[in-house]
Amino acid sequence: MAKAKKFELESPAPILDEEGEETLDAIDEGIRDVKAGRTVPAEEVRKRLPNWITASSIRQGRCTISPKTKAE
Repeated sequence: MAKAKKFELESPAPILDEEGEETLDAIDEGIRDVKAGRTVPAEEVRKRLPNWITASSIRQGRCTISPKTKAE
């Protein structure tokens, strides 16, 4: 199984001058969420992330729950 990457939640990536309008809108929405108190502490995100990934994979059909069978 591939090793999961560690997210650097405390060190966000810099904003570049070439960011698209959609990206800038998403950033603005995030800033509004922070100011309104709609945030989740990084430690809580780390706890929740495995469940979010698993749930998303199941919904999108990328994860099977039954055991794998050998190819013939």
